[in-house]
Amino acid sequence: MKLRYSIIAAVMLIILAVVSTAVAQELRGKHKENAIACVDCHQTETPDSPADVESCLNCHGGFEGMAEATKDLTINPHDSHLGEVDCTECHRIHEPSVLYCNKCHNYQMELK
Repeated sequence: MKLRYSIIAAVMLIILAVVSTAVAQELRGKHKENAIACVDCHQTETPDSPADVESCLNCHGGFEGMAEATKDLTINPHDSHLGEVDCTECHRIHEPSVLYCNKCHNYQMELK
């Protein structure tokens, strides 16, 4: 009986490892598709905190550039009445993005 539980536990750990690796890679989205490595934004191969907002803005055209790029959306999240909101308030690399605006509003919007 003990061997049976050990085998079940081992199989579950293997499945968990495979699934968590696939999910973490998939959530990197456009960065992964464009071969952008961790070091490109974090300045280290093994980051332990979010990238500096300046790294985001350097590649994505600053706050003004992002507002212009998303101007045709029904609600432009990059042209906020809150001013220049840090990118990481919405965008996450290894977990789903969130819509910071929905802390007060109830917008329906696809997040990337």
